[in-house]
Amino acid sequence: MEIDIRPETPDDYTKINELVDKAFSTTHLGKDDTADYFIEVRKKNTFIPELSLIAQLSDGKIVGQIALYHTDIITNTDRITQLVLSPISVLPEYFNKGIAREMISYALTKAKGLGYKAVFLQGNPRFYEKFGFEPTYKYGIYHQIDKEKNAEYCMVNVLVPEALNGITGVTYYN
Repeated sequence: MEIDIRPETPDDYTKINELVDKAFSTTHLGKDDTADYFIEVRKKNTFIPELSLIAQLSDGKIVGQIALYHTDIITNTDRITQLVLSPISVLPEYFNKGIAREMISYALTKAKGLGYKAVFLQGNPRFYEKFGFEPTYKYGIYHQIDKEKNAEYCMVNVLVPEALNGITGVTYYN
């Protein structure tokens, strides 16, 4: 199956919202909360249009969505802007067909090409470690909800080797 990955456009929003509803209808996140989350992300000043991407089949059907947006690492002396990967959406009938894998790989490559050095997320370690994500605590960087400072699901992909060396702090993405 061949897919095209491209930035979303406002004309895609209704289809994307429907896709998100379907993709998360059986998860703990709940379809209404997740679609609303993406609508709100687009309104924030952290939103990056060229990193809000869709996967589209040759017939024009949108089957996947992924977005990266700004987040800050708050250190004792600075704010360092990097990226956070939002939940990935794939239509249920296209699960396990490599679409999420292609979107993640494409998004990480594009982010690195735009000069970003790290991408953060909260997610299943067994899934995301395949893409080079590892726990943020290994770098001395913690998410605001990580009270024990060892959450395996708070993860980072360091796009540029040694980019996080010497940086410690807290991230606050939602």
